[in-house]
Amino acid sequence: MEIKGIKAKLVDVFAHGKLTGNGLTIFWECPPLSTQEMQVLTQEMRQFESIFVEREPETNRFKARIFTMEEELDFAGHPLLGLAAHLHEEYGTQERHEWDVALRSTTVRLMSHAKEDYYSASMEQGAPQFISTLKPSETLEVLSALNLGEENMAAMPPEVISTGLPYLIVPVISGIEQARITTRDFESLLNRYGAKFAYVLDVNTLEGRTWDNEGKVEDIATGSAAGPAGAFLFKAERASGNTPFQISQGRRVGRPSKIDVCLEVNKGVISNIIVSGDVHKIASITFE
Repeated sequence: MEIKGIKAKLVDVFAHGKLTGNGLTIFWECPPLSTQEMQVLTQEMRQFESIFVEREPETNRFKARIFTMEEELDFAGHPLLGLAAHLHEEYGTQERHEWDVALRSTTVRLMSHAKEDYYSASMEQGAPQFISTLKPSETLEVLSALNLGEENMAAMPPEVISTGLPYLIVPVISGIEQARITTRDFESLLNRYGAKFAYVLDVNTLEGRTWDNEGKVEDIATGSAAGPAGAFLFKAERASGNTPFQISQGRRVGRPSKIDVCLEVNKGVISNIIVSGDVHKIASITFE
């Protein structure tokens, strides 16, 4: 693989300053790369996720592909917000911009706002899809797999919700600090309910936690989970429509992050979810 001249940018997303929030590598101005080559580059950078962006010649239309260390994703939150800041820095001419970015299976609308030395970025996640609700016996199995017990559970069942990536939202009122994946076949467990990942959410403090499905890496801030979490909170009457609120994440791994969520609600139905956060640039890299 020829890597000379490939450009990459390091940014922190959902950050309150540099070296906070969730790190991201943005690859751009790349030669044509295979899926395997993108995967190798992502593994080289060792971020939770990387994003590869391609601009259509002489237009403001973009295509992007998102990778974790293990696989390509159809959708993810913090890579897209980081991408919005990158697009603004490279192609922006105004204080505010909107960007349409084509992913593998959908197109997303991103918004960016230039601040003094960072960017505020937002994304429209659309209306949530409520996929499945767990039965009591299923809930106990999931709790056990997450090192939790019935005493930690909120008075509402876990639910699989998607705004592009299906998450099993596991609501708790205690024990979030002890949560971890304890089973080797956790991904198979999630597959039964149509979920890709699990998101443990304290419904009182609005703090969330999630991991790769082997339980080896905890994510710092998960924009793709914030939309489903917000939809869950609204359905459970724990969040109001058209009123922004924050979900916290990353405290357990020393990178406390804040994710802003706003539910656009009309006649009691969520029509759109906007997830936002600040993006700080760390470095620009050119591969040798």
